[in-house]
This record gives sequence, structure tokens and C-alpha cells, in this order.
Amino acid sequence: MGYEVSHFGQKGHYGVALLSKMSPTFVKKGFPSDEDDAQRRIIHGAYTFDNADVHVINGYFPQGENRSHPKKFPAKERFYSDLNKYIKDIFKKDDLFVVIGDMNVAPEDLDVGIGPDNMKRWLQRGICCFLPEERNWLDSLITFPLYDTFRSLNPNKNLYSWFDYRSRGFDQDPKRGLRIDLVLSSENLMSKIKDTGIDIDARGMEKPSDHCPVWAEFEI
Repeated sequence: MGYEVSHFGQKGHYGVALLSKMSPTFVKKGFPSDEDDAQRRIIHGAYTFDNADVHVINGYFPQGENRSHPKKFPAKERFYSDLNKYIKDIFKKDDLFVVIGDMNVAPEDLDVGIGPDNMKRWLQRGICCFLPEERNWLDSLITFPLYDTFRSLNPNKNLYSWFDYRSRGFDQDPKRGLRIDLVLSSENLMSKIKDTGIDIDARGMEKPSDHCPVWAEFEI
């Protein structure tokens, strides 16, 4: 297909990758603070366009499961904390970069499309992915500042990127899902955005992922 591929993963478990039409000038896998047994969930690549360096960080953020889970929920908090520190340590506010991936947090109530009763039940039971503390972790990341590309261009649109297999949320009318797959852009790169969206039709394919592809187009 003509793509350069950089990947970082664990067979049968977690993995992230970057595909590009040009060779990256830099690839970093994992966080500096990772121990040898750390889950392989983050990759950072840099690409040069007409002497402008553009950085792409792709993450598969921990799901967290439930507020009461002794390992998974703290692991999610630490991942957000590590990423927040990483970004603040290496980037300046005028740098061109995006943070993308399955972030497992729905930023706003508008991004939660499972119905008010289900939403209330999830909150009462401490189920991820729109607990107040999770949104605080995402907000701390966004204060860099970063911009949610989809919501910035579609302030009132109800469109979701994840649909549960078990409840057949994609097959219901209206469709029931969450928008938890995000493209977050730095301010300077956001000024170059042309369009953004969610390819919801891909979810209707035979044997699809429970996630839809999300995309953003920039003119660099």
C-alpha cells in the first residue's frame, strides 16, 4: 500500500501503530517512566513537511473498567498523568502536534448516547467512561491547550465512535454509543484544520470493530 509503518504492541493484547506516506524523522515508543513490563499503549512519531515538524502521538488508553477496580482504574489515571507530563516536558505551545486514539473517555454528556437511564446507572455503579474524575484527567490534558477537533467543528452534533457488541447498540434506533475516540490538536495545528469526522458506515461492515475510524484533515 506504500505506507511506512511504526508499531508497538504485545501479541494478543495491546498495540498502537503509525502509518504514513513518508518516513518519520523520529519514533518514540512508550513513556520515559515505563518499566520493563509496562503495557505497550503509546507511540510518538515526528514528520517533516516543508521544514515544519508535525508530531503524532497515538495512544490506546486503558479502559479502567470501574472506579472500584483496584488495578485497572488507577492504571488509567496513571496513563493520563504520564501522558500529560510527557506532553508538557517536550512540547511548546506553538508546536504542531496531535494526540489521537481510543481515549476511553466521553468528554461531554453530548458524547454519551446510551440513554439517560443507562447513563444514570453507569454513574451510580462507577462504570467507566464518563465518570467525573475521568473527565478531569482528560481536561487536564486539554488545558495545554489541545482542541477536540470533532467537537470544535461540530459543536452540537450527536455522533458516536464506539458501539457495544453485547447490547447491539449500533443496530438500535437511535443508535446507542459513546464518542471516546478523539483527535486532539495543538493550537497552531488547529488553525490548519480543513475537516474532521467519524466514519460510522465502517461499523456496519461484516465483522467490524466495535470502534469506528475517526479522522481529521489538515492543510500543512
